[in-house]
Amino acid sequence: MKNLLVRQVAIIVAILLLLGIAPHFLKVTQIRMLNEIAYFSLFAISFNLLFGYGGLLSFGHAAYFGLGAYTTAILLKRIAGMPLLLSIFLGGMAAAIGGAVVGFFCVRRKGGYFALLTLAFNQLIWAVAWKWRTVTGGDDGIGGFVPKSLGFGIATFDLTKTATMYYLTMTIAVVLLFLAWYLTKTPFGNTIWAVKVNQERAAFLGYDVNFSKHLIFTISSFFAGIAGSLFAVFQDFVATNVVNLLLSTEIILMTILGGTGSFFGPILGAAIFVYFSDWFSSLTDRWEFFMGALFIIVVLYFHQGAIGLIPKRLKSIFRN
Repeated sequence: MKNLLVRQVAIIVAILLLLGIAPHFLKVTQIRMLNEIAYFSLFAISFNLLFGYGGLLSFGHAAYFGLGAYTTAILLKRIAGMPLLLSIFLGGMAAAIGGAVVGFFCVRRKGGYFALLTLAFNQLIWAVAWKWRTVTGGDDGIGGFVPKSLGFGIATFDLTKTATMYYLTMTIAVVLLFLAWYLTKTPFGNTIWAVKVNQERAAFLGYDVNFSKHLIFTISSFFAGIAGSLFAVFQDFVATNVVNLLLSTEIILMTILGGTGSFFGPILGAAIFVYFSDWFSSLTDRWEFFMGALFIIVVLYFHQGAIGLIPKRLKSIFRN
């Protein structure tokens, strides 16, 4: 057990060091791809908290990604001098509030009823973003809201530089990923797992099943909102594509591609999705077909996702 812990720490430190020095030897396009992987990893982990750990299949998880993105964009656009980090946090809080409201109506439903109800709320939020043009910009979107610099006392960082934006995104994503991982190790994480395995037994043992599901729904919405805020800051543009059905489908694809049975699976799935979608799109404008084919292959023949292809000795190092 001690040797396993040492190996885990060593590998995590090595990965963090590689991420830290990446801007010094990677091209700008590659750094931007790592940025995308960072916030999509957080988004995928937020969905896996709901689906992989809670057993709640949501077809509308993009709603909270979009709430976070729009909140950050609107705050930075409308309020002069709005602190960037505060706007990112408030984006997460707006998504959490949205998740709490939607979850109140959804978590008492099961199976297909739950999934379709989350889809309905997603489409409702998409319609609001599409029609409320005076606030959201409609299909024209909102752009040009990210400040040129970020100040911390005597230190000021130039946000127009790709490397600076990379370190900002990666730092927030890594911290939130650690918090999400820690959540799965807490008594509450065990409660959510118990509810997923057998709701009736969990209720018999004294757990408040609906409250537990409602709470994990809200927490996962917060993480999704932060991911959306990071997306907005990185892209410096937000439109209705951050809250549409396609994005809800893509996050399911990322999570299942990587593997829902492991905490690190969705991170791997996000990396695979971002890399291959970029590669396929450079080869053909029908890249969605190939991503769909890859998804079908994984579902049919690799039930544990891509992380199931990792040798058992290495996989044990990243066990849940």
